[in-house]
Amino acid sequence: MNPETMVQAFKACASPPVIYLRLNEEINHPDSSLGRVGKIIGEDASLSARLLRLVNSSFYGFPQRIGTINEAVFLVGSRQVRDLALVTTLKSSFGSIPRDLIDTESFWLHSLACGAAAKLIAQSMGKQDVERYFLLGVMHDIGRIVMFNMEPIRSEAILRRARSEARSLTDLEHEVFGFTHAQVGRALTEQWRLPVFLNEVVRYHHSPERASSFPEETAIVHTADILAHAVQLGASGESILPALHRPSWERLMIPTAGIERLMRSIHEETTAMAWLSSATEIGA
Repeated sequence: MNPETMVQAFKACASPPVIYLRLNEEINHPDSSLGRVGKIIGEDASLSARLLRLVNSSFYGFPQRIGTINEAVFLVGSRQVRDLALVTTLKSSFGSIPRDLIDTESFWLHSLACGAAAKLIAQSMGKQDVERYFLLGVMHDIGRIVMFNMEPIRSEAILRRARSEARSLTDLEHEVFGFTHAQVGRALTEQWRLPVFLNEVVRYHHSPERASSFPEETAIVHTADILAHAVQLGASGESILPALHRPSWERLMIPTAGIERLMRSIHEETTAMAWLSSATEIGA
């Protein structure tokens, strides 16, 4: 088996975040409108139901029941609705991990932390479309979801060895399968026909020096992954902290004096997104 055939088998039970990408494009368009945002959401029955469930929950506490998607978008805000679309689509894939293999909530939380870290780093660098970095961070380990689902027995053995031998999961993946979750992740994003920058970042987030077309984006997500492990919100299955590629860190020019504040912000952003994630499950 190779990454492509593994992904082909997995695709039958997972969907790409198409609605998220369409919403992001609409929100960033100069002539964006809440009406068009609502129309995009309305095309997805599951997302529409979750959004209405969310806005009518005690989390918001609106005095009157919200009955339409347009009302919900107006009250909640188009950007939070877009984030809800990402949470809804991807968490359905995360939720399919065999529960006796790894704590799915912990894995999801780590992915959110990486997304939050990537977004905050991009903001600190003055990037414009910071939400794209959030997407990159959340999806960086998507290949591991595929491997956990398609090869649960060998994946469990790798997880046990990583803990007992204090070794990197990535190294053990290569040793056992002949390829890593990063290669599987790239195969998935390519078969889903997601943007090229996403393909490269997912493939090289552990080896940013090999990224040729999007080196800065890859450096940001690589660093975000390290910071996500450092804040200890959730876990990707790794028993040791992944190695930091120092040139990538230096490239981002994150001031030493601001690291503590950055870590605090990552914690706050991740906690907020985890709340959104849990809120979508109300009544499910």
